[in-house]
Amino acid sequence: MMNLANIATLACMLFYLIAVIQLLANLSKSSKTVTDSSSPVPAWGLIGAVMHFVVIFFDAKQNQGLSSSFFDALSITAFIVVNMCLIAQTRYPLRILFIPVFLISIICVGMANRVSLHIPIVATSPGMLTHILSSIIAYSLLSIVTLQAMALQMIDYSLRERNDSIWLRQLPPLQTMETLLFQFMTMGWLILTVALVSGGIYVDDFFSQHLAHKTVLSIMSWLLFGLLLLGRHRYGWRGSLAVKWTLTAFFTLVLAYFGTHFVLEIILKKTV
Repeated sequence: MMNLANIATLACMLFYLIAVIQLLANLSKSSKTVTDSSSPVPAWGLIGAVMHFVVIFFDAKQNQGLSSSFFDALSITAFIVVNMCLIAQTRYPLRILFIPVFLISIICVGMANRVSLHIPIVATSPGMLTHILSSIIAYSLLSIVTLQAMALQMIDYSLRERNDSIWLRQLPPLQTMETLLFQFMTMGWLILTVALVSGGIYVDDFFSQHLAHKTVLSIMSWLLFGLLLLGRHRYGWRGSLAVKWTLTAFFTLVLAYFGTHFVLEIILKKTV
């Protein structure tokens, strides 16, 4: 017999899927370029986000706290990304980005439900809590930045090839996308700075065996994003160069956190 957590998980995945289908259906009917955020996200996506919160709440209640295990962390990150995109949609026309966001969220929620490993997040002090929250928020923001970078590359390619794709007509103009990308990147980089500084102060054995490579990769990612922002400010870096730097910096950050957890938890069957 299914429990409430399983029912909430299935409901969340179903609502996200219906939202994707609705977005694709509307996309196939639309022939005009989107220039504002007047076209809202389907209500099914909003309901899916609510059910996603319910799933996380049930998991935290059942296990007496949030989990930092590989799939649970992916689910929490996906939830934050969805909500950040919902907030951004109130100002920018980003509906097309919800298709990959919702699809990725479906996978993350489903895998978190299937894999029962639970590693409680332990915040022994306000400083430790700051480190944990800032790490999750920074990763979520920079995930959105990466999606934007991919969309930016698609727009740039379309303009060069003179390919008027219906998908691209649903995105804001190139300049708007670039501005939004660097706004999100700046916020993500600043919050990642808070995460690294608070981790260095409050995390015991910050360079211990399990944390050394994670810390080094996180700092490398921070440096890459920082250099990109500096290059944008001083030299006007943009286009393909900005996209390549963004993808490299984000891939490094993925290796820092999720790569570490995947190897230790999934391959080596250890916990961090």
